[in-house]
Amino acid sequence: MLTLLPFAGARAAAGDVNAGREKARLCAPCHGQNGISSRPGIPSLAGQRDQFLQWQLVFFRSGRRPNPVMVPILAKLSDRDIRDLGAYFASLPPNTQPAATRPDEALRARGQAIVAQHHCANCHTDSFRGERAAASLANQRQDYLVKALTDYRSAARPSVGVAAMTEAASGLSDDDIAAIATYLAMLGPAGR
Repeated sequence: MLTLLPFAGARAAAGDVNAGREKARLCAPCHGQNGISSRPGIPSLAGQRDQFLQWQLVFFRSGRRPNPVMVPILAKLSDRDIRDLGAYFASLPPNTQPAATRPDEALRARGQAIVAQHHCANCHTDSFRGERAAASLANQRQDYLVKALTDYRSAARPSVGVAAMTEAASGLSDDDIAAIATYLAMLGPAGR
């Protein structure tokens, strides 16, 4: 199997957006017609970073990131398919709508403080839209953010390169994770 990204800062091979659009039809029932998920526990992919997407798809395909739905689907995809899917979802406009429900303001503020304390913007940028292999987090589904951080904390989800999410999440409590997810899910269009 081809290792797409030996270093987090490495540039991924370019995919074909139009070919990716066709291949993404298989993804729409779970991840949304335009890559914005309305299903609990399923992340939105629209506007996600191409390099991050390619990493995750390779992890699913290899079984390094176990998932009973994703692994069998991705096991059949070629490197070209993965590049095309990454290019397509990265080309879509990201979700800019904050979560519909208003959270406890104290919980949101606590999440903002924890994100600042842990310097999350160093990798995910000040807008929390990510870059290169660092995921876009702004306006992602809150339930999915909780799952992702919990999985990183327990090392159930692989982390790559300088992102080091397993280490970053290792000291977070369940309450910290809930606060961070609330804050990130509620970010507005500018990411703040």
